[in-house]
Amino acid sequence: MTRVAEVIRGWLGLCPNAPRHKTRTFTEPAQAALTPGTPSPVPPVTPSAATPPAESRPVYQENIILVILLLAGLFCLVDLKMLAIAAIFSALLVYYDAQTLHAGEKFEKESLLGDVVAWRPLTWAACVLVIPLIFLAIYVFSRKEIFEANCG
Repeated sequence: MTRVAEVIRGWLGLCPNAPRHKTRTFTEPAQAALTPGTPSPVPPVTPSAATPPAESRPVYQENIILVILLLAGLFCLVDLKMLAIAAIFSALLVYYDAQTLHAGEKFEKESLLGDVVAWRPLTWAACVLVIPLIFLAIYVFSRKEIFEANCG
């Protein structure tokens, strides 16, 4: 069961070490036009020879699921039960996403009235749980700043 959860979290972009779903990449434009059954005029490039060694610094990636959840939350304003369910799901998603961004790790003190970059994942999740749409919007729009302050 935990393996399934890791794969799902990897697809959602929540766990950096989880296996990712594989997408086909083409090294040459001519390869993209070929059908899968025809032989390639260009020899395939192995991934180890084509990619340089990985850098130690992580790269920022957008999380589109948070944006979709924010937009879906606007439609949940009509029904308070749906808003409560969306708030719980949003809080869990923000908690795991803030963990992958290492939110608040480089800061000694955390203040609710201070800079949002210093907030830890549990603080983000609690704020999104209490006032979902406002704090989810703040998190989505300040996500890159949180990443740069804590991972950069």
